[in-house]
Amino acid sequence: MTVRGRGRGGVLVLAVLAAGCAPALTSQGAGVSVFLVKMDDARRPSAMPEGCRLLATRPPVSMTEADIAVQKDPYRRARNAAGEAGANALLVRSRVTALRRTANCPVASPITDCPGSSGAWYSLVYESYACTPDALKQINTPPSPRPSPPDKEE
Repeated sequence: MTVRGRGRGGVLVLAVLAAGCAPALTSQGAGVSVFLVKMDDARRPSAMPEGCRLLATRPPVSMTEADIAVQKDPYRRARNAAGEAGANALLVRSRVTALRRTANCPVASPITDCPGSSGAWYSLVYESYACTPDALKQINTPPSPRPSPPDKEE
């Protein structure tokens, strides 16, 4: 076998291994909706609506900005675990633990436009909930904007 042939085989083995590392979304995981909230965002309520019961909280995990942006479903493992536990909602709380450190990749640019950079690092906490259909609708409905103050009459 030539060196060229070995290289192709190595690529094939790597592709098979990479595909094997990413677990498929199970039927239970497919029934879990994902909701994202920043841990330090005081404007967004941190509590789930009435009608949602907390089933489990997983320990924090670290994930890069690139891992989150590039993967089709970066939360599929957590969705599978949540679905297996009987949950239909997954709240993902995120907090930046390390900012981007690449000078040629400004924060305003999508991480996918920054080859060779993994971007910021995040700490993610997964909370699994069993929610009623009405509670899920509340989560999916953005809060109504505050009415603007009336104009002052002079």
